[in-house]
This record gives sequence, structure tokens and C-alpha cells, in this order.
Amino acid sequence: GRSLYGGLGWSGNGRPLADVIFYVINFGIPITDSSPLPLILGLTALVISLVYIRDYLFGNDYITAALCFMMIIANPFFIENLSYKYDSLTMCLSVAISIMASRKSYSREISNIIIAITLTIAYLSLYQASLNIYSIFLFTFILSDLTSGEDLKSIVYKAILSLFCLITGYLIYSFFIAKKLVTGGYNIEHSKIIELNS
Repeated sequence: GRSLYGGLGWSGNGRPLADVIFYVINFGIPITDSSPLPLILGLTALVISLVYIRDYLFGNDYITAALCFMMIIANPFFIENLSYKYDSLTMCLSVAISIMASRKSYSREISNIIIAITLTIAYLSLYQASLNIYSIFLFTFILSDLTSGEDLKSIVYKAILSLFCLITGYLIYSFFIAKKLVTGGYNIEHSKIIELNS
């Protein structure tokens, strides 16, 4: 549909920020197939987010960092997402933003908490499944602190704040964005977050 008519249409899936991004980079509508530019931009954003958290998790151990991060990029499910001409950019951006949101939220600073909530709303407005990435990296930060011997009380406090950011951002997105934009049985079903019992 997008290749033929040049329309947007992500808002109906609860992804209004995807509409905004493609409207901007195409200077309006109709949107055109500018591949591989979206893929390059998306991967660049993802690399920047991984560099952002590298020091916290791995310090100067660049080899271990590269090997661990490669498991994300080389994941068959992620590679499949990269094959979509129009969705690769917004999916990569969503993953990148969710990683940065997870890192920002795992903090004691009020400014970082506000930023993390905002970023959570942003990545959900791009690709809802990235919420799982946020959770995975939160667990990674907790594990890193435990192995480095950080005070347990501090770890628990930061983890609670991170969960607060996740829940707050999700509720704001659900009630003020998804509830107003997502219509139709197909869109409602495919904009849901994967449930634990599924």
C-alpha cells in the first residue's frame, strides 16, 4: 500500500510518531521509497544507543561489548525487521530509544526520570514491542550492578524508579495515544504488548 499510494497510516496501529518521522524526512506526502536511507538512519541510531550504554555495562572491554551487542543485531527476528523498507527506520529507532530510556530510568536523578518517561512514550509510539527491550536492559543493568558489588538498597531503589518510569509511560501512551488512535480489530490486536500468558 505505501509503495503504491505513498500513504502513511501508522497512527491507526498506535504508532503516530512513525507517521511524523516519515512525513518529515519525505517533506510531506506522498512518501517515497528512499531505501536504503531509512535502514542506514535506523542502524545509526541503534549503534549510538549501544555506545551510550557500553561504558556502564562493559567499561573499556570493547570486545565483550561488541560480542554482546552483536547478539542483538544478528538476531533473526531483528534481521527480519530490517528487511521492511518502510518500517526498518522506526523499528530501529524504537529499539534505540527504549535502550536509552531504560538507562535513563535506572537513576536517582529526577531529570532522568522525566526524560525516561518521555522516551517511553516515544518508543511505544514508534513500535510497541520495544517495551520488551526496555525490560531486558533493565535486568541487564541490575545484574551488572549486582556483579560489581553495588549497594543492594541502591539497586532496588533504582529498579523501582525504572519500573515507575515504564508503568507511567505505558499508561500515558495507552490512555492518551493508543486509546484515541487505534481502531479496528486487526489494529487493536496487533498493537497489543505481548502478554506473559500468551
